[in-house]
Amino acid sequence: EEFRLLRARDSSVSATVAAHSHEVKIDWKAWEGKISNKETLSCLKDFHAQQTALLDAVLKEDHLTAVKGQKEGWELYDNAKESCSKSVEKSQTILRNGARALWISFQNPPVSLVSQNEWLDTDQYWQAFVEKHHYYHNHIASAVEDPESKEYDAKQKADLQKKWEAFDGRGTTRQNNKLLYQRPSFEYYDVYRGPLIEHMIFYLTKTGGDARTFPETMPVQWFAEIYDTRFKVYNVLQRRKRQAQEAALSRDCHMDFHPHDLEHDGEAYYSKLIAKESALTEVTMGRLMGNYILFSDAYIPVQTGQAFYRALQADGGKGTFYSLGSDVYCLFYKPAGEALAMPDPTECFHSLADYASLTGRRFEVGYAAVMEAFTEVLESRKEGLGGSWFTAPGESSKDAFMRRLKKSDPAYEIFKAYSEEYTEKWAGAKALSMEQAMAEMPEIERKYQLECQEYGSVLFGLSDEFSAAGKMEQEQLAKLADQGTLQAQIDSGAYVAIEGSSKITSAGDLTKAVEEFESSKDKSVDAILATKLPALDKKK
Repeated sequence: EEFRLLRARDSSVSATVAAHSHEVKIDWKAWEGKISNKETLSCLKDFHAQQTALLDAVLKEDHLTAVKGQKEGWELYDNAKESCSKSVEKSQTILRNGARALWISFQNPPVSLVSQNEWLDTDQYWQAFVEKHHYYHNHIASAVEDPESKEYDAKQKADLQKKWEAFDGRGTTRQNNKLLYQRPSFEYYDVYRGPLIEHMIFYLTKTGGDARTFPETMPVQWFAEIYDTRFKVYNVLQRRKRQAQEAALSRDCHMDFHPHDLEHDGEAYYSKLIAKESALTEVTMGRLMGNYILFSDAYIPVQTGQAFYRALQADGGKGTFYSLGSDVYCLFYKPAGEALAMPDPTECFHSLADYASLTGRRFEVGYAAVMEAFTEVLESRKEGLGGSWFTAPGESSKDAFMRRLKKSDPAYEIFKAYSEEYTEKWAGAKALSMEQAMAEMPEIERKYQLECQEYGSVLFGLSDEFSAAGKMEQEQLAKLADQGTLQAQIDSGAYVAIEGSSKITSAGDLTKAVEEFESSKDKSVDAILATKLPALDKKK
């Protein structure tokens, strides 16, 4: 239609030109009188003359004869015509595809009634769009970046890797980021270190096995036991927290054995707590080894008159006392009849807690709850070990301990040397009569009391885990004494001080005892460090 109208307009113009075919000449003299700028007029006159001569030359030529005489160059026309035919065919194909797309889009249901997958399956346009645009792009920023460029894809990939690094922190660049329930257990433990420590402690306590045999997934009953134990402890800690918070009317209060900021300081806090417990176990073992009490499960160690009396009550005094030499500040009583049974862990803890209460001391409530839960898990080994929780049938505690201790442990050589010396000492053990045992008890008890005093020097002088805490507590006591509030803290039970077998009730006596301990601590530490063990010297 447009082409037809164009041809009609061309015919109208041609007819108008033919109707006025006579030549019209310009009167330049008339225009010279009207135009004052003679240079402009001269330029117009020259331009007109030039164009008129050019047009006259074109009209004089015989174009029809020139066209008919053209014998070469028609292949260009044929190629153009063929190209145009192909373009028309492509245009028709585009037209048909466009009509189909419009029909499909018209037949599509409303977006609100179609899921995303169905929408993409039925709409080819958006299929292509999703396949082409791998990453989301805010099109407001299209003026400064091209969402379809390789640079934009590289930028998005780099951002994704950066986010993965921030989340995982493992230096990995893989893109198959899975949900936690899709991860293998080792990868879950790699991300969450807290559950790893919790589950590992439970596994080692429950089985007495090695960390190298830690299973990928523990039995579901063990997980349930872990949760039950955890909530028992939290039940105690939460009650303590509620009492403290309501008494102080404070808005913020954290539970015992928890840092103020658990998310950021939890790992460092519990690392120090584990190190402190490990150091406490080491010094306790060292003290037991000093008088060969460690591994003496068939005997009752006696170092005080009270312990002497309690040992005699075990069988009415029918047993025998043994001495390992004058350098051992302990007697060992073997009851008559059957050998002593291995005590249960919970029984041992309850005896220790009762002794602390009888001597005016007490465990922190949260610590006592954790230790009781630990001993219960430890005692549950009996179910899978034929009634034993530590030793195999017919095995001594020394052999069981050395069997479980890894040779790569830094303390292995120390315990090995102690085991050899322990066997050597007991090979030369001397049986004592009742009169001989009673005669030796005063000197043994005196040396035991001295040992208890020196034990504090070792604990707070040699152990890094306790020396720093001891200095802070000493400064706190000095500050309370200067403020005059230390006596009130002692009277309320917030501070409990024991000297020998008696309880200190005066703030002045407590301050004096702390000062005396600090003054004598360094001397005791130097004397202990100068002591050499013959067994270890042989190892060297």
